[in-house]
Amino acid sequence: MKKSVVSSFDVDHRTLREGLYLRSTYKINEELSVLSWDLRFCAPMDRKPLEAGVVHTIEHLMAYYLRLDEQIGAAIVSFCPMGCQTGFYLSTMNTVTAEDIAAALTRVYNKVFPIASTDDIVGLNEVQCGNPYLYSVEGTNEAMKNYIEILNK
Repeated sequence: MKKSVVSSFDVDHRTLREGLYLRSTYKINEELSVLSWDLRFCAPMDRKPLEAGVVHTIEHLMAYYLRLDEQIGAAIVSFCPMGCQTGFYLSTMNTVTAEDIAAALTRVYNKVFPIASTDDIVGLNEVQCGNPYLYSVEGTNEAMKNYIEILNK
C-alpha cells in the first residue's frame, strides 16, 4: 500500500485496538513539533462505534477540561473526534508524553465524572454550539469509565 499524506490512513485498522497511541509527529522547526495522539475508545473493526451524542459530549468536556489541566493544558493544540466514531485525536506540543495524557485524562475523569445532566456539559447551548441537542449523559459516563479503565490496565 502506498504511503498516504494522511497519517491515519497508514495504520492497519484491522489490527488496531483500544488505547492511546502516538499517531504522528509534525516537525515545525528544530525545537518545536506537534504530536498527534490517537485516543482510541473502540477497536475499529468491532463495529461498535461511539454514538454521535457520546462523541459530541466527550468532545465538549475534554476540549475544555484538558486545556485547564495544569500539567498539559498549555501544550494542547486541539482535541477533535474521529469521523469513524471510534475515538478522538489530541494534538499537543512536543513536551507531552503518553503518560502525561493518560494522567491528565484520569484527573479530568476524577474531577468531572460522572456527569449528572446537560448542565454539566460545558458550551452546550445555542450560542456556543452548532448542535446543542446532540448529547448523551449516560452514554458518555459509560464510555469515559470504560476508556479510563483501558488506560489504567
